[in-house]
Amino acid sequence: MMRPTDRPDGHRGRFTGGFTDERTAEILPGLDLHRFRSSGRPAAEDPRGARMIAAVERNFYEAVPTGAALDQVLDLYGQDQRTYVGVYEAGTEPETTEPVGTFASFSKHLQTGAGREIEGFLISDVTVRSTHRRRGILRAMMRAELDRAAAAGIPVAALSASEATIYRRFGFGVATTRRTVEVDTGGEVALAGPVSGSMRMIQPKDLRDLGPALYDRAHRQSPGAVGRTAAYSVIETDTWMSKNDGKGTGVLAAVHHDDGGTPRGYVTYTFNGWDQKVPSVKVGVLVASTAASFRAIWDYLVHLDLIRKVEWGFASDDRLLENLLVDPRRVTTTGYADQLWLRILDVAACLTGRPYHRDGELVLEVTDSLGYAAGTWRLTVEGGTAGVVRLGDAETELETVTADLSLDIAELSSVYLGGVSAEVLRQAGRITEHRPGAAAELTALLAQDRPVFCMTGF
Repeated sequence: MMRPTDRPDGHRGRFTGGFTDERTAEILPGLDLHRFRSSGRPAAEDPRGARMIAAVERNFYEAVPTGAALDQVLDLYGQDQRTYVGVYEAGTEPETTEPVGTFASFSKHLQTGAGREIEGFLISDVTVRSTHRRRGILRAMMRAELDRAAAAGIPVAALSASEATIYRRFGFGVATTRRTVEVDTGGEVALAGPVSGSMRMIQPKDLRDLGPALYDRAHRQSPGAVGRTAAYSVIETDTWMSKNDGKGTGVLAAVHHDDGGTPRGYVTYTFNGWDQKVPSVKVGVLVASTAASFRAIWDYLVHLDLIRKVEWGFASDDRLLENLLVDPRRVTTTGYADQLWLRILDVAACLTGRPYHRDGELVLEVTDSLGYAAGTWRLTVEGGTAGVVRLGDAETELETVTADLSLDIAELSSVYLGGVSAEVLRQAGRITEHRPGAAAELTALLAQDRPVFCMTGF
């Protein structure tokens, strides 16, 4: 779930057809599953949605929103066209009872490189009440929803995980990571490259239209980026009702314009207070649609008056920030986190739905305990265009082929975008190589012309 405390808007997804509210009795002993679409209406008109949100927040140990704050969350979820799944004690009703298991999903585009994209099944708000653990609730919800996504023809599922050991058993693998960094801005700080254009401070509310437009430009250039959730529209404009009734919490904002006056990027940040030993600011949302804009925004941040440290919890793991500064040791990494987990549902659609910058051919033997992607697949790339054939299908059943690599769908999902090395996973024992050098070949074949990074949470 998007929260103002941990994440710095969004076009609506395409996965909308054929949905009806459903109730499946006795998915597990004594438990019913209900599935329903977020209405976007206030809590008084949508009590089951309100109780779903309450259950999610309680299970994450967060305060439950009420009043206008709750209505705002319901509206934002309606904009995302989220589908809720709740598991309830048998015989209870969603209108009057909180679920013991929660699951939300919605559709957004996943950038696969060079401006190409595929539809993604985004998963969020997955919880099981502590009193109902180890009863198969998560597995039942996950399997039901992955079945629904696969039946709808969505090629890949995605999530961000609160715990690292839960989702691999469902075929998810880490595809992108992020860092938390601190930048020492005391004394004279210099950038290594040129700085152009101008920075202008604005009111956060002025990002209501500008923010989504600039994010859309930036995200189309970043393999691994997904369409943002509607919650960003209130986070970056500092109008989150659960914080000071939407009246603002002191968020500051600045926009970068190029030399021609066109907006190219923006940043939001907050001052950490004068009670801190070192005066510092914390970056909330940073969006740059050009390299020049990224440099200009950081030139602005490192030269803020009176500030001696800049904190950022959403930095990429490509050392771009270090190379930005004449003195790279001013950047200290204080934490790493996995960011985007992917789960391929349709091997052919995923592998043909991304760009390639070299030719090659590999045969991949893929295992999948849930069955969606299992099989032996020949990937052939010629002229940057991929062809994928599942060996053993009717047209290829007479072929006898030895796989170059054997791997689980979680590993294929990790390496798919090119942000994780297949050769590294081979060395870790996660990929089995049947032909020497095949893992390195797959790594080279999947390499991108830009760093792979997911710019948002969801």
